Amino acid sequence: MNDHEAAPLRLGIVGAGALASRRIYPWLSRLPVELTAVCELDPGRGAAAAQQFGAKSVYTDHTAMFAEAGLDAVIVCVDPEAHARLATEAMRAGLPVYTEKPPAVTAEAAEEVARVSRETGVSCMTGFKKRFAPAYAKLRQAIADGTMGEPSLLSIDYASGAYANDQDRPRSQFLLDFAVHIIDLSRFLFGEVAGVYARSPEPSTYAVNLGYRSGAVGTLALSAHRDWGVSTEKVEITGGPGQFASVQNSITMVRHSGREIADWHDPSFSTAGGDSMIETGFAGELTEFVTAVREQREPESSIHSSSRTMRLYQSIAESAASGSVITIEEPA
Repeated sequence: MNDHEAAPLRLGIVGAGALASRRIYPWLSRLPVELTAVCELDPGRGAAAAQQFGAKSVYTDHTAMFAEAGLDAVIVCVDPEAHARLATEAMRAGLPVYTEKPPAVTAEAAEEVARVSRETGVSCMTGFKKRFAPAYAKLRQAIADGTMGEPSLLSIDYASGAYANDQDRPRSQFLLDFAVHIIDLSRFLFGEVAGVYARSPEPSTYAVNLGYRSGAVGTLALSAHRDWGVSTEKVEITGGPGQFASVQNSITMVRHSGREIADWHDPSFSTAGGDSMIETGFAGELTEFVTAVREQREPESSIHSSSRTMRLYQSIAESAASGSVITIEEPA
């Protein structure tokens, strides 16, 4: 049976809030899935999502949905402190699961989710969207196939509007909620990090030096003191002699070989807020999850990789707090 003849993937979604309703539910109509069930603590909101997007049933108890709805896979889009617990329960129920980022609120919790994935043989994916932005995917390929020579320097300037940085509310923390995308992107592009030194005068500002296992180095300038209405995401990559590239706001990319432009990515589109779903990676991550489940393989941005991102995130936080270089152990 080929992909066109295969039955749609029976999908359940935990969460029907603003992010899920803007980014996840609307894209499902373009994928080979059937929205089988919605689980939402607010029954009215769950019913509204089910009616709007065509779900067959509505639950307020995710355990019941996992057991009764006849699902093939689960998407979790709720507050980050629940990601690890819900992912673990889904995998123990035999259901491949996608969670929004971060996969957990600590590295240790993310590593436990990875352990459960290995133990059960069931996949778990984290929604680190920048891996699926076409501009970054092109650069990752150029690095991986040697086109850019040996990676030498990565520089990223990334900023947002204000964060509350309430330590009791993970979603309000700039480094965990927003900057973690860039922390993951740094690994996606340049590989594993051996050592970290970070400075942070307060929780909305970080200057980070990275030393990669390959011998390359990197810097991250992270701030929540700019404005949500003005996108700030500038990535500069230097490979071997004469090989360099830049990306603006996940979308436009130019790669040079000496004085010549070797490759570029500059899509022509116009959408409110400049977000096409495709160019910023939202569409790609959902497509990858569904495709990986149907092909019975590990997805890109699996928990086994994203748990390492969480280890890097935590090392940055520890270095900023202690003023010391943090050495990161090589992954097993």
